[in-house]
Amino acid sequence: MSDKNTDVSWALELLAPDPTVEPHLIAKYFHEIQCSLFGAGVPVLGNALLRRPIYAGIQNIILGAVIGGAVGHLLRIRENGILATRDATYRDYIISHPEDFPPPERKKFGEVFYPWLPMR
Repeated sequence: MSDKNTDVSWALELLAPDPTVEPHLIAKYFHEIQCSLFGAGVPVLGNALLRRPIYAGIQNIILGAVIGGAVGHLLRIRENGILATRDATYRDYIISHPEDFPPPERKKFGEVFYPWLPMR
């Protein structure tokens, strides 16, 4: 290990969620909505393909929507677990290997967009 500055707090801050951002209502319940529509749509499609009235067997449509919503909720829980595991792995790697994360050097606007121009 080198004896350089090993402050990696800037890299860990990149993984922290922004507390001021509130997700949109559809984004918050996307899995549940999508799976409920799919669960209700399967019996409706079956009715349409069998040339029956669309709402024949309404109990099957309602049951499909409820089961679909429950499956969507379980998918959301699984996704949150996968993302939490990934973030924990990243944090562990950043803390274990601070030499791979030197602090970024600050660049001026002209150096980024016009590197061929001499800067003062």
